[in-house]
Amino acid sequence: MIVRVAAALFGWLSLASPVAAPAALAPALWVARDADTTVWLFGTVHQLRPGTPWLTGAVARAFADSDTLTLEIAPTTPDAMTSALVKATPAKPAPLPPDLDRRLRKRAHELGFPANAFDATDPWFAATTLAAQPLARAGYSPAPAPETLLATLAGRSDTAIEPLETLDRQLDIFAALPQPAQRTMLTRVLADPDPVPAMDRIVATWGRGDVATLDRLLANDMDAAGPAVRTALLDRRNAAWAGRIAQWMRQPGTRFVAVGAGHLAGPGSVQARLQALGVEVTRVR
Repeated sequence: MIVRVAAALFGWLSLASPVAAPAALAPALWVARDADTTVWLFGTVHQLRPGTPWLTGAVARAFADSDTLTLEIAPTTPDAMTSALVKATPAKPAPLPPDLDRRLRKRAHELGFPANAFDATDPWFAATTLAAQPLARAGYSPAPAPETLLATLAGRSDTAIEPLETLDRQLDIFAALPQPAQRTMLTRVLADPDPVPAMDRIVATWGRGDVATLDRLLANDMDAAGPAVRTALLDRRNAAWAGRIAQWMRQPGTRFVAVGAGHLAGPGSVQARLQALGVEVTRVR
């Protein structure tokens, strides 16, 4: 069960989900340049159906020209994921309110888990696991998605891969969320037994590079999740990443940065924070 949750965890972090996509995709791409440095910024979704053609045109050329690939985390293995999840699991989780506990047990049973599968976990873990199941059953996988494919291609070409965060750090972000915020996450998952149609809209929007609409969709999602989730998942991380990228602009080379699309949309985006730091960012696709 721990292994099956891994893909869902990354879905929550990116605020985008695996869904059916148009035949020809043109996701947005940005660049920051100076005399001897180029940093490409590409927003991702972390799972797609096999055969989805997203690595084309300007994105493919930018990646091919890059010396370094930067991802949210380094490529990981099921064993590493399992170990990290065990470390992030509390020794004694707080009990759920009775009605929420009843609904969780009912959904777990419907999806083929033991009714007590989540008794020893925090609500965020149950939420990510249950959210993943309908999407996985629909055939979605991380294998054809940007992070996996880019990491595979980088390995074949000896392109350096540098993560922005560690896996432990990402899971700690969830584990540190206040219990009310975690329960809100779980409540929202339990209220939506079929997330695929809603997620379709997000990935279709991503695939056509419609950043304004994507921002509105994700803003609604963040408003429902609450300020604690926005602060933990977006604001603090975007600020930290922009600071790192601004430092890279002082180093010669070409870098392709691929992070969840939610980090590259809205007034608090990585690009906006870079602009505030004096780094000019231009959209090229």
